[in-house]
Amino acid sequence: MARYPLVTAAYTARSKKASAQRCVNLFPEQNPQDAPAPFTFYGTPGYTLWSTVPGDGAVRLEYVSSNGILFAVRGARVYRYNAGAWVQAGALGTTDGRVVAADNGTNAVFVDGTVLAPTVNLTTFTVGAMSGDGWYGADFVYFLNGRLVFNKPGTQQFYWTGLYALTLDPLDFSSAEGSPDSIVAMLVDHAELWFWGPQSLEIFYDSGDADAPYQRVQGAFNEVGCVAPHSVNRLDNTIYWLGRDRNGGNIVFRAANYQPQRVSTHAIEKEFDGYSRTDDAFSWTYQQEGHTFYVLVFPTASKTWVFDVATGLWHERAYRKFDGTLIRHRGNCHAYFDSKHLVGDFENGNVYQLSMDVYQDNGDDIERFKDSAHTSNGVRTFYSRFRLDCEVGVGNETGSDPNVWIQWSDDGGYSWSSSVIRSLGKIGETKKQVDVTRCGSGQDRIFRVGTSANARISFSGAFVNVVPGVGN
Repeated sequence: MARYPLVTAAYTARSKKASAQRCVNLFPEQNPQDAPAPFTFYGTPGYTLWSTVPGDGAVRLEYVSSNGILFAVRGARVYRYNAGAWVQAGALGTTDGRVVAADNGTNAVFVDGTVLAPTVNLTTFTVGAMSGDGWYGADFVYFLNGRLVFNKPGTQQFYWTGLYALTLDPLDFSSAEGSPDSIVAMLVDHAELWFWGPQSLEIFYDSGDADAPYQRVQGAFNEVGCVAPHSVNRLDNTIYWLGRDRNGGNIVFRAANYQPQRVSTHAIEKEFDGYSRTDDAFSWTYQQEGHTFYVLVFPTASKTWVFDVATGLWHERAYRKFDGTLIRHRGNCHAYFDSKHLVGDFENGNVYQLSMDVYQDNGDDIERFKDSAHTSNGVRTFYSRFRLDCEVGVGNETGSDPNVWIQWSDDGGYSWSSSVIRSLGKIGETKKQVDVTRCGSGQDRIFRVGTSANARISFSGAFVNVVPGVGN
């Protein structure tokens, strides 16, 4: 039988004739050169309930301070985690939207775009608020070389505190003026301040000058801006964001030194262009088992896309509702705390622990599926047997046998056959074969394999018996 490897992730092109593949709740890992298949697709992590933040609304932020204290924001309230309980630690001016936090080793500050920005002393846990001359509110706050740096909303200006303090001098400000657009996003990376406008990118460094500490990096200005302010994030020793320039947008970039490098594909960008709104997209990042993931969430479209730095490939993550509808992943924010990956829910106060050894979403089944590439040789082909190349014997002693379903499309992914269900085998059935016979014929076939089993999942492709026909 001929081997049909799974070699790409999620790419549905403008023409399904070019590519009609989807990859949902599975991610690829490249195998060693002497492995039978080039890639194996593993199930994305499930999660279990770790804690519940009190109050109303979504978990808007999880933040771990420089001295290891976990904070969370739910609704308008800031909370501190203390010995298994959540203690209120201030209030914000909004009840939804993104929140950013930073600390200078003594005090943490939380900002949401308004002038109401609570502060928390990291030793005494005294709650205060930013105020006074020189305070204008902020969408972003970051720490750099002893100072907390803020953007002034709706302007080109940014400003900063005194060294290791919360005090502000109205004269301590500067501007990103390489382009006339306002600052819409900012980030600190490698001890540099990065500022994005809708159509520009400008970078500053700390010069050590007491009066004007932040100076523009010469030659680093770039005419690539930011579509979604909270899509900007750090991972893998660089920066990723959903960007644009004067000619168009919805391209995901990463910084290669000071130059934007495109990492999205035409197919992914076509998907983004179909959304009614992309400026509300945001990201969270994490690293697990050698994979570094950039998780890009589109709330209005209810979609979650993930870029895996290890492979350079994209996949979808989704939560299956009770009616079978797939919506965005429930993770609304992320923190790595106590050696755990914790994500907050986008609708309630639940905080979940992500784990590769959990195969459900807080007790709900995870729907996973992967499409193959086109199999076409220009004539009608007969498919007498399909054997899935996957890990078997993954059942458990108390539950029902885990199943996998197989479908195929002969019109380039526009319509699909009925599902054929097969067992992945009980524990110990390591020689079980997952076969489907009499798979019909077609000129341009795509196979789809999927499962919602509460079990460890890995797909490496398939073996298919094919017999070319004659003519049409």
